[in-house]
Amino acid sequence: MNRNLYKKNEATFDTNSPLPSSKNAFQLTPNQLLYQQKRYRGKINIRKPRVHYKKAVLNELLTPFFINPNKGKPLAELCLNNIVKDKIVELGPYDQIIAREVRSWFDNSKMVACLHVNSISQLDVFAVQVPLYRQNMHYKVYGPHIVHHVIKDSPYERLAPLVSKYTAFVFSPVMDGNALEKIIKKCNKMHILGGVLEGHVMKYDDFVKYSKMDIATIQFSFVQLLQNAGGNNLNRQLTHHQSTLVTRLKQIGTNETTPDDKQ
Repeated sequence: MNRNLYKKNEATFDTNSPLPSSKNAFQLTPNQLLYQQKRYRGKINIRKPRVHYKKAVLNELLTPFFINPNKGKPLAELCLNNIVKDKIVELGPYDQIIAREVRSWFDNSKMVACLHVNSISQLDVFAVQVPLYRQNMHYKVYGPHIVHHVIKDSPYERLAPLVSKYTAFVFSPVMDGNALEKIIKKCNKMHILGGVLEGHVMKYDDFVKYSKMDIATIQFSFVQLLQNAGGNNLNRQLTHHQSTLVTRLKQIGTNETTPDDKQ
């Protein structure tokens, strides 16, 4: 049986057929390797990290044992600016003298500029004070509690939101917004927030606009405009009814007193 099978297989083998090449016979399929990085000793637990013994001992030693007075308070109560504004600070004798000086500066100055000053050295402040003093302007810095006490219940109370420990003031007996703006622009750490012009509190845009104007020149041009619009008889036209009433009253008065004088 084995011989017949051998013969059958031998008969089916074709000697004339080309032999398969070694490349096709022994072609290997490429192995695809997958690389994955893995941390040594597992992954990190972010929520509950493992604390080293020495660090745990150090944290235990540095844990405060006293009661925190601000525990449980909301952020609105912890805000420094809110505490300074709401807390009533009584001024001492020296602070009262400074407060009278500040109020005198506000009342006797035609232009008061409110500046925001970032972290700055005294040399840079002096470099701004000198050109301001040459223009008859005075650079002053006061404590916020003194300024809040001065402007409270006064025409300058609207400046309260601008006053903080980073606020400075420039007082001047004249309105010269051009000179002020040129000097402040040279210092990158000072910015104009607003100010007071002749007792009126103004925001930045209005303060810069009206401080650059010459009030006398504007008033003169306004009068000329009214005269050109109404003609040369503007005064007569405005006072026509009043003058007519006065003349009629004079006529009535003279007519009543004339018979008495003749008698």
